[in-house]
Amino acid sequence: MAAGIIVWYAGLRGRFFPINFGVVEPGRLYRSGQISHYVIRRTLEDNHIGMIIDLSSRHEATPDAKAERATAHELGIERINLTLLGNGTGDPSIYPKVIEDIVQANRQGKAVLVHCQSGAQRTGGIVAAYRILIEGEAPDQAFTEMERYGHSPHSNPKLIPFIRQHLDEWKATLARDHAADTEAATARR
Repeated sequence: MAAGIIVWYAGLRGRFFPINFGVVEPGRLYRSGQISHYVIRRTLEDNHIGMIIDLSSRHEATPDAKAERATAHELGIERINLTLLGNGTGDPSIYPKVIEDIVQANRQGKAVLVHCQSGAQRTGGIVAAYRILIEGEAPDQAFTEMERYGHSPHSNPKLIPFIRQHLDEWKATLARDHAADTEAATARR
């Protein structure tokens, strides 16, 4: 019975609150799982979202994803869909692309929502990379935040090594593309 109550609560909770929602940088960057069609408009409006980056394209046919697309269109919110594997790995070039999109949107005064289906693996990896490469946060601190949002190194042992393996490459890409002034970003903290 307790399990039934937990499942019911989890399902009902998503109707009133965005799943795994978090503020990365107030007014600049937010994170979540796929937001329910019940609360998508309110969430986007309340947080003044100007760009959505969806990392879970294989779920595009769900009612929540359809509502997100329609609401973004109605509100004039730019929506980008980039695909990573469910464990947050995949094409490593996606990471600097997403970070560049976030930085560019922020430069234009747009707040960004990054999400995947659950907000734990793909979103967690992107946010960790952003924290490390743009904010200058220590990797272990960024990885601890990933765990607070549902990443488990035990059940997903590939994500942290994937990020560590590509950090230098991503840093070079961001520097080459002038996407991030890491000195200014670090001073901002």
